[in-house]
Amino acid sequence: MASWTRRSFLQGATVLTGASALGISGLFGISRAFAQDMTGQNDDVQTIINLAATAELFASTHYLAAINGDLNLDEVQLNYMKAAFIAERDHLDLLLSLGAQPVVQEFYVPEMLFSDKALFAQITEVAETTFVSAYLAATRIFAEAGETAFAVTTAQIAGVEAEHRALIRQIGQMLPNNISYAQFQFRNVSDAVPVLQPFLDGSGDGFIGPVAPPSDDEVAAIRAEAEALGYEATMPYAAM
Repeated sequence: MASWTRRSFLQGATVLTGASALGISGLFGISRAFAQDMTGQNDDVQTIINLAATAELFASTHYLAAINGDLNLDEVQLNYMKAAFIAERDHLDLLLSLGAQPVVQEFYVPEMLFSDKALFAQITEVAETTFVSAYLAATRIFAEAGETAFAVTTAQIAGVEAEHRALIRQIGQMLPNNISYAQFQFRNVSDAVPVLQPFLDGSGDGFIGPVAPPSDDEVAAIRAEAEALGYEATMPYAAM
């Protein structure tokens, strides 16, 4: 059995949310190869969309693995995963259309992630909380730059990621709506990198992989299932 544990990851994630203050380079032994070293400055647009696309590619890979895994999900929970999967792909498609380039194409995961429901719920909550915080950071940056449509769009995406967080907490038998305000943990999108770093390079203890992202055929098949369940793929975003 891997020495990686749920408790150690969650404790690490709690520490990592303060990454900006602690100095990112000292965490996980990273040199911020996936982000910019711009202390006190805003991430530029390309950094924002590249990192967001990486997160969305990881999220869709993660949810597909959950759909195909051994989590003993009931039908309703499986439907949650299918709709979440397609939402993440829609976010990714938007970012790619804007010229985003994910910084990695394969990901790493804890060994038991897709066979232990409680572990899956807790780790996915960390990931979704990170996504919400990162998109709120992007919203702040776009708002300061006067890019209102893009600020609203990133806020729209943050809202959907918060829905995913709530549903994941429900799957983990935790109170889904347990906070008054979505967590705003990061000044910049790149400040979220340390939380996700083990999934990007396998540096976490007990992580295995790499796991390849979904194929176009897999996306198309699950999209058809999600739309049959009532997923609305035509919802407009503000930057349109």
